[in-house]
Amino acid sequence: MDRLRQVAAAAGIDALAVTQAEPQVYLEAFLRAAQREGRYAQFAVQDVAARLDPQKVLPEARSVISAAVAYKNVDPGAAPRLTGTISRSAWGLDYHKVVRKALERLVPFLQAEYGVQKWHIAVDDTPLVERALAAQARLASLGANCAAYVPPYGSWVFLGELLVDVELPAMPGTASPLPCEECGYRCVKACPTNALVAPGIIDARRCLSYLTQKTDSIPLAFRPKLGSRLWGCDTCQAVCPLNKAAAQSARAEFTPLVDPQFSLLDLLAMDNAGFKEAFGETSIAWRGKNVLQRNACLILGNQKAAEARPQLAETAAHHPSPAVREAAAWALNRLEPSSAP
Repeated sequence: MDRLRQVAAAAGIDALAVTQAEPQVYLEAFLRAAQREGRYAQFAVQDVAARLDPQKVLPEARSVISAAVAYKNVDPGAAPRLTGTISRSAWGLDYHKVVRKALERLVPFLQAEYGVQKWHIAVDDTPLVERALAAQARLASLGANCAAYVPPYGSWVFLGELLVDVELPAMPGTASPLPCEECGYRCVKACPTNALVAPGIIDARRCLSYLTQKTDSIPLAFRPKLGSRLWGCDTCQAVCPLNKAAAQSARAEFTPLVDPQFSLLDLLAMDNAGFKEAFGETSIAWRGKNVLQRNACLILGNQKAAEARPQLAETAAHHPSPAVREAAAWALNRLEPSSAP
């Protein structure tokens, strides 16, 4: 199995672990409680049973190879006026494609060495709870902020799985329990919307990362909390002492393709072609232009950017999306009085 780790490193994978493809029955009570209490993520598959068993994804699955690819690189810095911050996870190439390609590079080795015939790659596109699979294999430990921590990269990692039809020798990772109590649960205290209702418990409906990606209107109560967040929220990861000391990524794929502090006025002026040119290679592209333009309007309102009044007025009057028009109108109502005569 040392050879598998060597092949994985050459393929662009930073950490790897192997476990059996067994149902994660212990997750059922946790997930059903989230549904019952209204904390369950809207983006997640609602059928809890489908999320527990790797064989629901690949009936022939006997082993799960859990992989992590690190993405921490440059310091994002503070967001200047008239810009919005983009989460680290979306600066570079779309991680779904990067992690998938890395796992695909393992397949010829597994076929030759272990006789693998059937396989399936999962990167945020199956019902499986990937953080739980990583924790089960000791690839990762789960933090109070609900993120998966993979030593020495902290929680600045993307996860993926390769399900195969051969029972491979177990190969646990090196993760160990986290010292979250030692910092006093800074992540829980720092969450702008109290989405972290307790250590390890999240209300997905309140999470700004989720709210910046939803397609309809963001509830009024959460709009001021958005601050200058254009896409995603790294607050609960950024305040973590382990993450501040985390190792840098060696993956050039995650070097920023877009400015981590993106111009809001440029964004509002974009057409579909401009959006595709700017964001088409990133993981932001799947949600489309309107979601980011809605967020840009809300940020301009939070910044009370009076200089954005003409563009917001144009957006409120003529944008084809009702959600964007409404966000622009909300922002206009929050602007400082115009200095124009």
